[in-house]
Amino acid sequence: MRSVAEGSRDPAAARITLGVDLRSGTRYPTGIAAVDRDRRVRWLATVRDDASILAAVDRFDPECVAIDAPLGLPEGRCCADPTCACAAYGIMREVDRACAAAGFRPFPSLLPSMVGLTLRGIALHARLAAARRRVIEVYPGMAQDVLGIPRKRRGIDAVRRGLKRRGVRGIPRGRRVSPDELDAITCALVAQLHLDGATETMGPGEPVPLVLPAR
Repeated sequence: MRSVAEGSRDPAAARITLGVDLRSGTRYPTGIAAVDRDRRVRWLATVRDDASILAAVDRFDPECVAIDAPLGLPEGRCCADPTCACAAYGIMREVDRACAAAGFRPFPSLLPSMVGLTLRGIALHARLAAARRRVIEVYPGMAQDVLGIPRKRRGIDAVRRGLKRRGVRGIPRGRRVSPDELDAITCALVAQLHLDGATETMGPGEPVPLVLPAR
């Protein structure tokens, strides 16, 4: 696949967004996708560590980075330690409750199986914020429901076709594309919609907004 720098158009006019389907640790594959304003996938990869994610940010200089991971602790929590006094505030954020009330049922951000992902997401956001990068939180399953794109449990081909119906082009055909990469494309697509003003925010928007396509 051609990279941004290999196209004939001015890369600065491409308005790249980067989607990151973050996983809880380096043992697991994180999908990452760069998508331009024409909804063309400019780069798609699986990475493991945060250094690779940050390298992609430096390479593509995206206008927005969309991350599939909780990027904050529940309100009132100072840490994820279940023995800390702050544990009295629970394991769900206000935005988690808002999503659940809307029927999307996200995993609570401090559910034991989610703690590693949440802490990694918070740390990654801190590094991106320090670099003055615009970051949003995205839940690709919720975005796919709103956009009428099948979720990955329906199979890779179904998700690919759904993204194509939404104008996404350039998904590679010469190799197997993973579900994590398709979710990363979805995240990047939501970021493009966000830059176009075609999204809404779920919950209080702190420390970063959880963004979904306008319903």
